[in-house]
Amino acid sequence: MHSNVTRMNATAKLPLMKRSEESRASSPRKVHSQTPRDSIRKPKEFPIKFLKPTAENRNGSMEAYGGSVGENARLDFYETYINLPQFSQRNQHQKLEDSPNLAYLGVVEKQKLKPNPFGIVRRKGPETIIDIHQYSMGDTYARAFSEGIKHLKNVSTLNLKANRLTDNGAAEILKTLESKQVKRMILSENRIGSKTITTLTDVIKSQECRLKVLELENTYISDKALGILCRILSEDKKLKKLSLAKNNLNNGSIQALVEMLKYNQTLKFLDLHWNCLGASGSVEFLEGLASNDGLVHIDLSYNSFGRKDSFVTANAFSKMFSVNQFLQHVDLSNNYFGKKECEIIGEGLKDNHNIYGLHVQGNDCVVDSKGYVIPLEYLNKTEHGHLHRRLLDTPRYKVRPISRINCWICEDWVEITITWKPQVSGTLTENPIFIHLDCDNYQQCQMSNKGLEFFAISRMVPPGMLKFFFSDSNNFGISKEYNTQILETPIKVEYPTQDGQKNYLNISKANVVFIEREPWNYKKTPTLKPRNDPRIKERTETILERIVWKIENSTFKDYRFDTEEFLSECADYDYEISNIKNIVSNKNEQDEIKQILKSHYKEISENFRQLSAISGIELFSISKNVLNEFLKKCSFEAEDQVMQECAILWNLSNAPQTKGEKYNAGNGLCRYEFAEFLVRLSITLYYKTKKCETIKESFEKMMNEHALPGMRKYDKSSWHTEKYLKEDVDHFLKLHKQILMGVFDKYSAMGKGMIDRMDLHEFRLMCNEAGLCNEDFVMREIDMCFRQAMMTEIDEIKHSEHLEMVYVEFVEALARIADQLYPDKNGQQLSLKKKLENLMTSMINICPSKAKAGWEPPSDASYHNMKYRRKVVVTQEYIQPK
Repeated sequence: MHSNVTRMNATAKLPLMKRSEESRASSPRKVHSQTPRDSIRKPKEFPIKFLKPTAENRNGSMEAYGGSVGENARLDFYETYINLPQFSQRNQHQKLEDSPNLAYLGVVEKQKLKPNPFGIVRRKGPETIIDIHQYSMGDTYARAFSEGIKHLKNVSTLNLKANRLTDNGAAEILKTLESKQVKRMILSENRIGSKTITTLTDVIKSQECRLKVLELENTYISDKALGILCRILSEDKKLKKLSLAKNNLNNGSIQALVEMLKYNQTLKFLDLHWNCLGASGSVEFLEGLASNDGLVHIDLSYNSFGRKDSFVTANAFSKMFSVNQFLQHVDLSNNYFGKKECEIIGEGLKDNHNIYGLHVQGNDCVVDSKGYVIPLEYLNKTEHGHLHRRLLDTPRYKVRPISRINCWICEDWVEITITWKPQVSGTLTENPIFIHLDCDNYQQCQMSNKGLEFFAISRMVPPGMLKFFFSDSNNFGISKEYNTQILETPIKVEYPTQDGQKNYLNISKANVVFIEREPWNYKKTPTLKPRNDPRIKERTETILERIVWKIENSTFKDYRFDTEEFLSECADYDYEISNIKNIVSNKNEQDEIKQILKSHYKEISENFRQLSAISGIELFSISKNVLNEFLKKCSFEAEDQVMQECAILWNLSNAPQTKGEKYNAGNGLCRYEFAEFLVRLSITLYYKTKKCETIKESFEKMMNEHALPGMRKYDKSSWHTEKYLKEDVDHFLKLHKQILMGVFDKYSAMGKGMIDRMDLHEFRLMCNEAGLCNEDFVMREIDMCFRQAMMTEIDEIKHSEHLEMVYVEFVEALARIADQLYPDKNGQQLSLKKKLENLMTSMINICPSKAKAGWEPPSDASYHNMKYRRKVVVTQEYIQPK
């Protein structure tokens, strides 16, 4: 039989173990002469011998346990097996703690299993490491193994990878693991679930837990189990490395991962490769990653981020890279990112100077020697698929890299400084001097002589033989200060000429420097930063621009305000149609009276508007009683005389001058009659009594000393500027125009007049049906609001425009109603917009259903959009190297 073939003894259970001569000499003779079955067949001899409490007979207990590694450990395991009943009874009688071998073999014997050691005994390795990956233990031995390791107090690493364990078996092992020294636990490639995770979280929550590394790769972990784990890890401050690779994590896992990333700031390594995080929810995940301030290494390769909503995902990556300044090592390999997506990611990465290693194989881009992402049209992923290097993988032996990926961390790049001294290094003297490094594919890179007498450049370069040469604006050259080498294959250098043509030059000799490899030091990063060239950054951003509010663009743009020019036309019309020319016979005095009227016609017109609104006459004019009240407020010295003269002057003024004055009420003064009355009154009081020498002086005296002060007491023109003509009121009217226009159209079509105009009767009907009338707001107030909202017309006696409101007058009338219906109370001042909001409920109730269709009440966002607009702004910024 071949010597390598394992021989079996008579028990058909234990393999015969080849022993060294030294172990043969040191072991007791009785072990060699005694078979397992012989020891079992002599029960009468062992009780006294084994129950005797002597130090030399403590085998099988923790007092005599010599460890789990080496030849002696194997012999101890063998001896424990052949003396299993005796050792068990002895320990029970003497109350000794079972050794790991005895505890393990006791369960094996009960379950009638083969006594395979499964890490309880190992040929070599540290005592603190139990590495039984790919032993295919299964749940069958899990119970026995758990009993064995329960007695091992100094285990720092437990590797159970690929042992066919299920949730029950893995949970059984972790439940009995009492070692507080475990720093690394590997459960990868077993099928675990909530039981295992719950037991594991109990271990992590323990104050004595020292777990630093947890690997759960390809464990079929469910979203529920992951949620339990991530909630515990959110508060954990000890774990440094976590692997959840190859678990088909998708949208259901995103929230748990985000919660962990948001609150755990001590985890440094996270391996999520070969999952489905790119299927959906990738933006939420990347936002969580951006907020993390502790993670240094993350592997996101093979997650299909570029498969669905690739541009959205690329922008999320770009934003994450620009925000997160703690990551140093990232793997995005094989995520189906195309050229455009790579451009977006590369732009965000330009503002990040802390990621020293970026893996992008399998996407349409490469990373250059300075760390920039260079998008390419298309890369054959199949040809480069075998070159992928795991980001968080620790190789078991040294391997020679097949292809350089320009990862400063994985390839142990080193910081060096190269100099060029004019007249010493060579003949190149023109400023600037460029260097061409082979790690840059010999692209030129400008050297600096700032504050120096020579040119220098500091760069990160890969270890090994570095080739380079120099150039200025005229020539290429090599330095005398560095070793040179004749190249087997000349370097083909492309350079443009003044006529725009491309020329090529073959460089057959270059400088060489051997760069010693230095292991990457995570705690002491290099002074040089990736992606740190000086550049002009063009930034495009969307800002909120305040929209300048103007009357010309508002609801009020169609309202004709009383300008000086317009009022002058009104004064001319009223003067011509009145009887003033007959009262004042002198032509010069006529012109003087006319000019005085024009200069005060704004006050006269506004006062007429208010007095006619108070009078209650439908053909808006001033009644005799209202006129008397006005005269009393003018504070005349001889008030009784004024009242007596008023009746006579009223009759003289209140007489139509021409035919066709259809809208001149016979029981009140219209506008031109009111102006005429004022002229007649001044003549009676001052000219006829000889108090003034001329009619002009009389009219000026009365206007300045009595009429104008009285008019100011009725002046309501400030309401426009102080309350109504405001931005917030305009926005309210615009956002409610659909309702207001519906109400206006409904009631303007009810009467006999024009269907696009609303008369006083229709306005009263609307207010009544809307339920606006109450004890404090009666028909008189409704008429006043109607009249005060009407625009001034030049001709108010032959045409009816001043009696029929258009839409812009209608909304002002509603605003005046709202202002009176909801007065300020208890010192609390309500804005007109707020009062209109209170009024809108009534307007909505009377608005036709057809007009309300599709309308929604405006929100705060609606008002915000009325005030602001989004504007794209392009700015340029010079970015200095850090």
